[in-house]
Amino acid sequence: MAHSFPSSRSLFQSPSFISPLGARRGALSLWLGLVCVLLVALAGCGSSTGGSGTSNAPVTGGTLNVGLTSDVVTLDPLKSSALVDRQVMLNVYDTLVRVDAQNTVQPDLATSWSYTSPTQLVFTLRSDVKFQDDTPFNADAVVFNINRILKAASSPRKSELASVKSVEAVDSTHVQFNLSAAFSPLLATLTDRAGMILSPTAVQASGADIANNPLKAGSGPFQFKTWTKGDHLTIERNPSYWQKDSAGRALPYLAAVTYRPITDGNVMATNLSTATIQAAQGLSPQAVSSAKSNPSLIYKQSPGLSFFGIMLNTKQAPLNDVHVRRAIAWAVNRDEIVSSVLLNNGVVSQGPISPSSWAYSASIAPYSHDVSKAKAELAQAANGGANVSFTMLIASGDPTGAQEASFIQSELKEAGINVEIKPETFATLLTDTDATKPNFQAATLGWSGRPDPDGNMYSWFHTGGGNNSMQYSNATVDSLLEDARVQSDQAKRTTDYQDAEKALLDDSSYVFINHGVAVQATTTKVHNFLLLPTTIMLFAQVWLA
Repeated sequence: MAHSFPSSRSLFQSPSFISPLGARRGALSLWLGLVCVLLVALAGCGSSTGGSGTSNAPVTGGTLNVGLTSDVVTLDPLKSSALVDRQVMLNVYDTLVRVDAQNTVQPDLATSWSYTSPTQLVFTLRSDVKFQDDTPFNADAVVFNINRILKAASSPRKSELASVKSVEAVDSTHVQFNLSAAFSPLLATLTDRAGMILSPTAVQASGADIANNPLKAGSGPFQFKTWTKGDHLTIERNPSYWQKDSAGRALPYLAAVTYRPITDGNVMATNLSTATIQAAQGLSPQAVSSAKSNPSLIYKQSPGLSFFGIMLNTKQAPLNDVHVRRAIAWAVNRDEIVSSVLLNNGVVSQGPISPSSWAYSASIAPYSHDVSKAKAELAQAANGGANVSFTMLIASGDPTGAQEASFIQSELKEAGINVEIKPETFATLLTDTDATKPNFQAATLGWSGRPDPDGNMYSWFHTGGGNNSMQYSNATVDSLLEDARVQSDQAKRTTDYQDAEKALLDDSSYVFINHGVAVQATTTKVHNFLLLPTTIMLFAQVWLA
């Protein structure tokens, strides 16, 4: 997220952030939903030609400097829960399958796949790929990486692959996934960290250091070079990358990409306008309008899949009281935050399913800003809701996030709830909100979004889910999310997700504020940069004029 909430997990962010808020009601909701669909289609068509829209032949070489909204946390997909990690990893590690600008699953390391039964999925793999350490990519490498997840003591990936019973190599180019039950979201899940394939040799040689120094561990267009934490991380061209462009030219075009953490969206905009960086993960809401009118910059955005809000630890008083949590949900003024903090970059959220998802329903809108209803809920809490207070963690160094937290603090105070704001570095915030050992009461953290609704709900709201830092548990929600995983009928899955959404909103373990946008903010020197609804910046086919 981009502005005050971080992570795949994301930070809260605004326009150029990964997370904005916006309002919708009634007919307006329907209209916005249709506009979202149209914008996604236009973004997919318009961003494929290049930054400046020219059709010049690609230029080889050059270093692209990229601003990230926070420092990278880890480069080990087994442990990662931050969006910024994915920004780097998906340029270094290939996945079994990938997702395109229309959220459609496409081949990557796997050329094709088929279900031999509802619980057996067989992938046919590429035979022309080597890892950057010159070891072969094959079925054994896939088995190693999936087993690494299945055998991990703890990992956010475990709940993503909860239905995978085992994986086995049929031969060097075929691998079979054996499922405990039918699992409709599996392909979508494998487009991201669960499907990243690393060199078994590199992983075994590096041990725990794979998180910080994954030398030659991937098979992607770029390979890890160096990382000075808090300053920069550089990846360089993989000279033996297997993919070519449509004219048969070797990819990638760029010699290197250097990422720099810039937590302040205004500073990010300044760096972009002065060409200190050529691409930005996010800008402040205030900087978006000037970026749009700057002839030396290209700014595009389209509806994203993300959600942002406030995580409430259901095992920590006073947030273990559902009436307190509902009071918070009624007290937060989403429209005010979207309009005044995010400057209408994004849409108001009522749940984890964004308007760009096939499972979205505009009719699910249980909360609005209503202080009287907040006070009524509070009156039903322990001790009549007297002296309710808690500490809310936010990411430090982000003025937009701090402003949003201040709005939340003021809105809750009006309802009789006192909030102490505690800024932490993004890395510390992720540690304190780790689902395996949560150490917080409330935190502003969001999710960058996934193409299948399962990716936005199961790990967050199923009992024991890998991102369920709220320690939320509801047997009805669990059952609905489990049923949605085994269904092949999209209409039935939609009903399950919407019913689950209604139930979890009633419990208010997470106070949803906004859905974000996917952003492309670059100088005009950057060409062929595809804008994806996942917000991931892929640079394999990007070139610098």
